[in-house]
Amino acid sequence: MRSLCVKVPKKDAEKTKRYLAKIGILADMKIRKEGEYVLIPIKRDIEGFELCEEEFEEKKKGVKFGSFDIIGDIAILKYKDDVDYVSLAKRLVEEHKNIRKVAVDYGVKGDERIRSLKLVIGDNFETIHKEFGVRLKVDISKVYFSPRLATERWRVVENVKSGETVFDMFSGCGPFSLLIAKYKRVKIFASDINPYAIYYLIGNIKINKVKGIIPLLGDARILAEGIRADRIIMNLPHSSFGFLPYALKASKDDAYIHYYEILPRRNEREIELIDVAEKMGYKIEVLEKRKVHAYSPSKDMFSFLIHVIGA
Repeated sequence: MRSLCVKVPKKDAEKTKRYLAKIGILADMKIRKEGEYVLIPIKRDIEGFELCEEEFEEKKKGVKFGSFDIIGDIAILKYKDDVDYVSLAKRLVEEHKNIRKVAVDYGVKGDERIRSLKLVIGDNFETIHKEFGVRLKVDISKVYFSPRLATERWRVVENVKSGETVFDMFSGCGPFSLLIAKYKRVKIFASDINPYAIYYLIGNIKINKVKGIIPLLGDARILAEGIRADRIIMNLPHSSFGFLPYALKASKDDAYIHYYEILPRRNEREIELIDVAEKMGYKIEVLEKRKVHAYSPSKDMFSFLIHVIGA
């Protein structure tokens, strides 16, 4: 069967395989060797790896798990009709040593982006997720967190310069802020309207022993009035466009905005972003527009890197 795959040196194969399995995109096919490289089949494209497309042999089928995310020791299955989730969950726990809890996801709702979840195995939704040397404690029934943005978060870290002031407008439990603070000397205003998010953010600052993060509970639109930042992170993909004016107001001259939005695959959002800025008297340029990952049959999550030249 033909499949998309990542190509890595042999020495990196096992580490890459574990990472791909952890974020839920390792395909259920046999890995191939090709000279000094290993070809690992994946379910969807991913940033940060050399991609190719090759023929692979399918593994012997048992129970079909389908696609699922792993956050810490919790496997999250997307809800579908006519699925025996109890049997499926038991097999997941049996076959994956790192999974101790299994939950069914009925979708994300509300301004606080909370997942509607039902626990199949386990007694609570709290877990500790590890990512690039950072430990993130979170209750996934109270705070939204996506493991699929791990590569994207590291990409942002690599862009940040020590000495910057950063405004993480929708911080959640702190995945962007904590990763930046661990590797860069910065001042970060990390805000969220969800009190549980700020509770876990404060705890995660202590767990990871990082400095420079100022947790702020409240509406980012109001908080933006008192902040001036060199770099702004806008990870609210269903609603970011409406918050852009407030991000611009919080931007210093020569600032950068990491803007995320779920959009139709064919879109010209960059033109609309520039139009909003011009009407407010700001000059911006969109330096980059990238697909982060697929969201639905007709939509993808996009990343825009916006340079705010000035007002």
